[in-house]
Amino acid sequence: MKLYFVLVSPARAANVGAAARAMKTMGFDAMRLVGSRVHEEEEASWVAHGAQEILAEASAFDTLEEALADMDLVIATTARQRGRYQHYLTPGEIREQIRAKPSLEKVAIVFGCEESGLSNEQLAQVDLISYLPLKVSYPSLNLGQAIMLYAYELSPLLDDQPVDESRSVAENFESTGQVRVLKSKTAELLNDLGVSQDEKLHQWVMDRVPMLPQRDLNMLHLLCKDLARKFGKEV
Repeated sequence: MKLYFVLVSPARAANVGAAARAMKTMGFDAMRLVGSRVHEEEEASWVAHGAQEILAEASAFDTLEEALADMDLVIATTARQRGRYQHYLTPGEIREQIRAKPSLEKVAIVFGCEESGLSNEQLAQVDLISYLPLKVSYPSLNLGQAIMLYAYELSPLLDDQPVDESRSVAENFESTGQVRVLKSKTAELLNDLGVSQDEKLHQWVMDRVPMLPQRDLNMLHLLCKDLARKFGKEV
């Protein structure tokens, strides 16, 4: 499993440099930026202090959708409750969610801009929502601090045994590590069944698919295939 730290519209080069340093300290090296190239500024390199290679190898994207296109599971971080979302997982709970899905290959954890965080539109593009349970709400953590805490909590994943790479791509797909693909297939089937017209039920299903453990994801994948055949669709 490869974990990507995705920074949306970071405004300050120093914060991105601090994020790179925090990532390297905890053993991570994959950074993506959306709508910003402040990682290329000299100040970011100064603050990175030994983690400049993370900045040099970071990928920049114009939109969040592009940055997440190849991800199997996406987690957003937020400092406060938003709209319809009911499940807010701590970093430790996020770690166990990832651990329960051993066939995941690419996982993204998304951080919003320093001033306003992630918008509701951006949160709608992710699978799970996480927060840091702080004792007080102010002063809030800066970007570098937040990334350090998540990197620390998620670093035990680096010690987990990797999935057997001798399996074929088809076998890996059958094990349904790609949560986002399953969400799409499930949404299609709900539409065929007419369930999509019940907005609350539809959203309830979509919110819970990413929280399923590997065995249940495998079963859901098989169910989707069987139902697709019943509807005369290609699988």
